[in-house]
Amino acid sequence: MATSYSFGKVNSGPNQIDLIDVLALMLVPITSSMIYGVFSFSIDVFGGYELTEPIWTVGGADLSAALFLTLFGIAWIVLTNIINGDTKHSKEAMAVFVIALVAPILTVFMPAFESLVFWHDLVQLTFLLYTTAAVTFLSYTA
Repeated sequence: MATSYSFGKVNSGPNQIDLIDVLALMLVPITSSMIYGVFSFSIDVFGGYELTEPIWTVGGADLSAALFLTLFGIAWIVLTNIINGDTKHSKEAMAVFVIALVAPILTVFMPAFESLVFWHDLVQLTFLLYTTAAVTFLSYTA
């Protein structure tokens, strides 16, 4: 019944996407696509800013706003669903979530992994789709 769903409910349970995750579910595909080089986004007001421009450079790795926003979105979904959820995930499902969290970090910090990601356009798209599917799956099942 459509009227039994409470719009203000923070944790709606398994097999539903929580409303608290919707912003992160929109943020992760956009910012991770910038990391994987699928598309770019820039802000043209106030002097202009490209979201993949480095904020800091640590050990030769360029840390950008896109990386921080991607990690924040993934961490938000993981924390709100695993810590507050009653659902127990299998080891295989947890490995899927860890890979989705670690892949953007490895793309920035590990040149060999970056070469793998940027080897072909389909590989870039595959990593983007994997990350998006993993966080959506986590939000839905927890």
